[in-house]
Amino acid sequence: MQTEAKDEMRDKILDAALKRFTHYGASKTTMNEIADDLHCSKASLYYYFPDKKALHTAVLLKIAEAYFQAMEKEAAELKSAAQALYNIIDLRKEFISKFCRLELFQIIQDNTTFFLAEKKKAKQREFNIHTDIIKAGIASGEFNATDPALIAELLVQATMGLRFSVPDHIREDMDLDDEMMDAIIEKQKQLLEIFIKGLKA
Repeated sequence: MQTEAKDEMRDKILDAALKRFTHYGASKTTMNEIADDLHCSKASLYYYFPDKKALHTAVLLKIAEAYFQAMEKEAAELKSAAQALYNIIDLRKEFISKFCRLELFQIIQDNTTFFLAEKKKAKQREFNIHTDIIKAGIASGEFNATDPALIAELLVQATMGLRFSVPDHIREDMDLDDEMMDAIIEKQKQLLEIFIKGLKA
């Protein structure tokens, strides 16, 4: 029971932090404000999270898990492999637009052992989801390919590369505005169209 209560409080802190970070931005939110929202002491927050960076990290991991689960659901329930790949691009846009104030892209510059390991796991998970979709397309006769894992890896890497190559004036630590995001998404869909034509050949 005590463990359940701890887990419940931790979840409440994460939800309150996510609400604040999403509305005001992670860097502009203080631990005091989160504690006030929860009607608890700042010391209570530090019982679960040693500092704001640890809390920010936990929030990022929470929404990343929701993002991957949404993609995995898309892969599991697909009726068309090609459409599922397009839907994942839309999911990505929705995710980035909704959580843009969380300073998502600044994490790219964090090369601590923990974040390097998390980024590696996230990349592999995305590869696996795309591999499953392409395998399903091959099994249904929608796609004609022999190495779904390689195709998935190339597709994900090429798609993600557009995040940096499309804008002319963006740094790795900058989040995207709506105009830049729309331009990148459009290019990602154009790239996917080429991939799909190749898979159907």
